[in-house]
Amino acid sequence: MAAYLLDTSVLIDLLRQKGEAADFIAKHPQDIFMTSCICQMEIFLGLHLGKPEMLKSKREEAQKLFSSLYEVKSFDSEQAEIASQIKTKLMKKGELIDDLDILIAACSISYRATILTKNAKHFSRVQGLLLKEF
Repeated sequence: MAAYLLDTSVLIDLLRQKGEAADFIAKHPQDIFMTSCICQMEIFLGLHLGKPEMLKSKREEAQKLFSSLYEVKSFDSEQAEIASQIKTKLMKKGELIDDLDILIAACSISYRATILTKNAKHFSRVQGLLLKEF
């Protein structure tokens, strides 16, 4: 059984009912699919920036998606330590990525989960991160 962490880009595709992620998930019923509360925040941010009249229905769709996952992982002290190590290494190399992506990567590493993303360009800079791009 494998564990996968869905990045925000994949969650967006699932909400829009497009992309390869839904097929991948359907073909792996024995595996664990989770996300981070950081990705959840990014989804809710996008909803709040959208049309106000659509907020309630879009929020319900997002909550349904989050409920269908194994779990939405909270950010904890272990992930904070991992994130600080990731950021330090990236800073020293001059290859920084967005702080939220660092936090998401730390969650993925903490749970030994392969991150599913459409943004492999940035995540591929993180040493030790298991990655599958769509």
